[in-house]
Amino acid sequence: MAIIIRPITEADLRTLAKIYVDVYTAFNVGETWTIDTSENMLRFWFKHFPDLSILAILDDKIVGAFLVGVKPWCDGNHLIDGEIFVHPDYQKKHIGSELIKEMFKIAKEKYQVVLFDTYTFRNFKHPFDWYMRLGFKEIKEWAMISGNINDVLEKLE
Repeated sequence: MAIIIRPITEADLRTLAKIYVDVYTAFNVGETWTIDTSENMLRFWFKHFPDLSILAILDDKIVGAFLVGVKPWCDGNHLIDGEIFVHPDYQKKHIGSELIKEMFKIAKEKYQVVLFDTYTFRNFKHPFDWYMRLGFKEIKEWAMISGNINDVLEKLE
């Protein structure tokens, strides 16, 4: 069966949230998502960039999605952060590649996007190696940092 890519609708968000939880549970990367927190995050991207929210269907089932945003930058528009995910039972079937291909076509045509900047887990073979095979480059000069708000405020007082 062929992979079908279509826009996400509001009604798809709960199903996608369940898939998102399944992905993070299967790969155990240290992030604990619930259906509610996943839906809340996916709803954020969908609300702000509905035209950059697509999903994949295989065997008449929703199996993955790509939701992303656009940010103007010095060299043109960049796709930023966002979420691309495929249910663990449907990985290695080129679904992620099809989602990226379709999203990049949409973003290039509609927003003249030149780059996709995102975060991934370096210490896990997947998806880091997959991104590298697609032609992504790791930016060694950049580091993702995260600060606990309470800890920072305490240090500033």
